[in-house]
Amino acid sequence: MGKRVGVIGAGWVATARHIPAFERADGASLVAVFDRKLERAVAGAPSGVAATDDLEAFFDQGLDIVSVCTSPWSHAEFTIDALERGIDVLCEKPMAVDIADAEAMVGAAERTGRLLCLSHNFLWSHAMAAARRALAEAGDLRYVAAVQLSSEARRLPTWYQDLPGGLLFDEIPHMLYILDDLLGSGLVVEDVRARWAGRQWEPQSCEVWLEGARGPGQLTMVFDSPVSEWHVTSVTQRDVIDVDLFRDVMVSTGSDGAHGARDVLGTSLRLAGRHLGGFAAAGVRLARGRQYWGHDGLVQAFVDASASGAPSPVDPRQALSVMRTAAAIVDAFSART
Repeated sequence: MGKRVGVIGAGWVATARHIPAFERADGASLVAVFDRKLERAVAGAPSGVAATDDLEAFFDQGLDIVSVCTSPWSHAEFTIDALERGIDVLCEKPMAVDIADAEAMVGAAERTGRLLCLSHNFLWSHAMAAARRALAEAGDLRYVAAVQLSSEARRLPTWYQDLPGGLLFDEIPHMLYILDDLLGSGLVVEDVRARWAGRQWEPQSCEVWLEGARGPGQLTMVFDSPVSEWHVTSVTQRDVIDVDLFRDVMVSTGSDGAHGARDVLGTSLRLAGRHLGGFAAAGVRLARGRQYWGHDGLVQAFVDASASGAPSPVDPRQALSVMRTAAAIVDAFSART
């Protein structure tokens, strides 16, 4: 039967990402879904899985793993409760709303000896795996630029406007943990700039300059874009490697040498061919219902770690560092308004 899994919260991220990933994971068995609204728990629970709005009844299912998929304000509450019951926890991002809660979560994991893993899912995506392989052959890393365009017309959590910085605080962890992975842990915020357009709870756009152990980087975010596009581009000694996070596609340019007409044409042909190949592979995964943007890989790694006693696939201290960087950026913007 494997590890007995329960999911707390039955909103979109639970039903579209965590629950399908746990159902596919080897060595895991989804047995319970809890939500404070019973009708949502029932709607989100697959056939044969217990659905409840009673937290004690949920924990009475003999759980080994809990996945916390609620709004960020309750992450610490549910995570610490589960850890202190001897249960390993996978928690959605943002880790928490304030640093004290995030520190308490890490402290509880260290005190109880249980696993705490944050859902830094894109690190396990097909595109990021391909990017790491390309980077290993590309020479010295020179710069990483992340661009996040967000359209308000797409599906967004109902509670994001109540966060400090609004959608900025909800979405910036994704880009920060990727930059932390590429540039080296312990990012330092060098400078920030934001443009505000009448909304005090969220900037219209922002730019962040960062320094990591392997080099510099920049993050640009636009929150009133007509399209949603998330890209991370690494400039190296011999290659430029772009990860399209939403399409789960990686393309690399190689070098265009002297930048003559034939060189530029060669680069264009390589890019077109690699884009088409990447889109075809991602499209097949999507058509087969197997496109999870890294959630499946992360969940499997977490289940394996829970079974073997290995460390968490996302180091809680590293996740706390990402949380601190996000909070420092939001604080810097607030100080300049």
